[in-house]
Amino acid sequence: MKTIVSAVFTASLLFSPTAMAQDTKDIAAARTAAESWLKLVDNGDTGAAWRASSANVRKDTNQFFWGSIINVSRATLGDLKSRKLKGSSDKGNGQLAFEYDSKFKSDSKVTETVTTVHEKDGSWRVSGYNVSASN
Repeated sequence: MKTIVSAVFTASLLFSPTAMAQDTKDIAAARTAAESWLKLVDNGDTGAAWRASSANVRKDTNQFFWGSIINVSRATLGDLKSRKLKGSSDKGNGQLAFEYDSKFKSDSKVTETVTTVHEKDGSWRVSGYNVSASN
């Protein structure tokens, strides 16, 4: 089943406007970076999430403040129940954003947006995170 889901996702990217602007390997690498980062946040490891963030995030925001922002943004939501990729978009300047429909213990309708940036060293790292709850 995972292979089918991956194949459908990859096929949808190949024919989307986003894919025209970014190589599918870049999209896959950026998505992996976003989802690895989300797992750190889900596990409450905001220090590791800060270290896995972009150079600009680490330069502009200290680890304590970054962790506080993440903790406050998710404080009332509770534990993650599920997360499904809704879509991706090319933000230009080497940035890709991924939007997820997520369900948490305290709120059934949450949109998480994770923005990634292609760093000078060739890696993709998280440069932004937004949580929007509708309940």
